[in-house]
Amino acid sequence: MFLISLAVPFLTGFFEIYPRILNPKVGVDIWTHLLFLKEYHRRGGIPKEIGRKQGFLIEGEYDYPPVFIWILSKFPFNSVKKYNFLFSPFFDMLHLIFIFFASYFLTGSILISVLSQILYSLTPIIILENSTATPRSLGYTLFSIFLMSVFIFTEYNFFFFLLIALIAGSLIFLSHRFTTQAFLFYAVFFSILEQNPIYIFIFIFSLGAALLLSGGFYFKVLKGHFGNLFFWWKNINFRFMHQVGRINRTRKNEDIILKLYQYFMKFPPFVITITNPWTLSIFYFLLFSFPENPIITKILWWVVFSYFLALSTSLIPFARFLGESQRYLEISAFPAAFLSALLLNEVKNTEIGIYFQILYFLAGLSAFITIIVIQKKAIINDKLRTITPDMEKMFVYLKSLKKKPKLVCIPHQITTNIIYHTGCPVFVNASYFNIIKISEIYPFVRKPLREIIRKYKIDLLLLNEDYAEIKDLKIADYEEVKKIGSFVLLRIL
Repeated sequence: MFLISLAVPFLTGFFEIYPRILNPKVGVDIWTHLLFLKEYHRRGGIPKEIGRKQGFLIEGEYDYPPVFIWILSKFPFNSVKKYNFLFSPFFDMLHLIFIFFASYFLTGSILISVLSQILYSLTPIIILENSTATPRSLGYTLFSIFLMSVFIFTEYNFFFFLLIALIAGSLIFLSHRFTTQAFLFYAVFFSILEQNPIYIFIFIFSLGAALLLSGGFYFKVLKGHFGNLFFWWKNINFRFMHQVGRINRTRKNEDIILKLYQYFMKFPPFVITITNPWTLSIFYFLLFSFPENPIITKILWWVVFSYFLALSTSLIPFARFLGESQRYLEISAFPAAFLSALLLNEVKNTEIGIYFQILYFLAGLSAFITIIVIQKKAIINDKLRTITPDMEKMFVYLKSLKKKPKLVCIPHQITTNIIYHTGCPVFVNASYFNIIKISEIYPFVRKPLREIIRKYKIDLLLLNEDYAEIKDLKIADYEEVKKIGSFVLLRIL
């Protein structure tokens, strides 16, 4: 049975990895992680103050959850740099193995267990998110373990599962900020739904355990979390805006990720369905076949609440700062896939069974094609988040300068990439708590660039013309210091 549980995870792992094999130089967050990992090795532990010496003009403290950097630190630095795209798929493979055994525990059916894995693997947003090195899939795996363990404990009083829930809950705090935030929402929801404070109790205990396990470091993480929420509370209306505002562009290399996020905001219910089509199974169970198994009932409410949160953070303006809507569907990808597998098994021998089989096949095929298309456009053929030959030449030029210039970068996504590869100090924040200090230029440039550059004593502006052209910057006097392909260095006069 264990060997059966490995089949889908290995295929899914390859499916998530192959775009990065074809384009290993794409990435955004990975350069930040590598910068901090280098400091971790240099200092023999989690770095404290991060500033200009490390390339961040906006200084601060390291306030990222510590588990991910701790895991990365257990591998040789060069191996992490070269194979960083393996970490997220690995955590997702562990999640898939858990999905198999959780489904089997609930149903005793290998067919439903494998089908749950397959449907999870055909959730477009999951595959896309695991293309880069982040602790997101680790956080979601821990969340599934936590919530399922609490469900089992509340029904059967197996204290072993309470222990697992406490451990998983504590690790969530130390692994991923968004999952921690969702942890709070679901703890409150299920405590009210079941009139049982156990969920709130585990949340509070896990918070205390995280503080103790981290030696108080989690206070910094929490401070950074609130700083990040405050920043997006102030700027959420500009979250998916082009950094230099509305521009007329004829170039073909448009930012596919930005366009996808914009579609999320324009057509939330439809796009949410495309993001995770398996959430639609909840309507069948709510209307026609409400589960008799109490744990499956809890799983149903898990997906219902996720759908509610996804819609709320899309449609309600003042709630949007609480996270991108699709994240709440990512965190319920397992229960949505399980319920969909359960539904198909339930109707397979009925008169409408063949229609459901055709529907599932078409939905799965559509999801598969969507994944392939997005992987090709957003990863394999990406130019805005990829180290291109032109960018590498610009790295060489910047490193050759006697004095490393202070830079401001457009687009903002290349900031830590530039720091890592050139050592030049860049106008970017070192901590999430201080992200508000770059709001003059991110998420969009809200003041004249000349004013920003003089205020912060910036030497040069580095622009990727695949993202915006010089004329889009609306600067009257400038000197073109160096141009390499689509990359141009400008001195604002």
